[in-house]
Amino acid sequence: MYHCEFSTEEQRHIRYQRYYHPDAVIRKRMTILWHKHNGLPHQTIAKLSDAAPNTVTTTIRTFTEKGLSGIEERKFYCPPSQLDPHRSRLIAHFSEHPPRTLKEAAAEIDRLTGLSFTLTHVRNVLLDMGLSRKKQEVFQEN
Repeated sequence: MYHCEFSTEEQRHIRYQRYYHPDAVIRKRMTILWHKHNGLPHQTIAKLSDAAPNTVTTTIRTFTEKGLSGIEERKFYCPPSQLDPHRSRLIAHFSEHPPRTLKEAAAEIDRLTGLSFTLTHVRNVLLDMGLSRKKQEVFQEN
């Protein structure tokens, strides 16, 4: 069982964030810390905060190792795009030769990189590169 002591400032921060933090997971973590501050055992904290006992232990361990910044940190897995290595080349190509349709853009991406994508994905890739329909029309006028 982990033992935690909170400074007055940390207590104020935990008390506020357990109700007003925009992320529900962080609010639950703050509630776990608040119950721990009140001296409750882990099983009781798990029941009161509607969390698994392992979540209670992990949250308290994270606080003892990293402090409140570790509690408020959330990491989401985001795999890198297959097009990342080709991004600058595609932007340069589409700036010089803007595609008229998504099918044309998909064919050019396939020709330049060897990767094929659905039209929906091609539209998202073009928007992510900053090539919206309005910008493509400006390129076509020049």
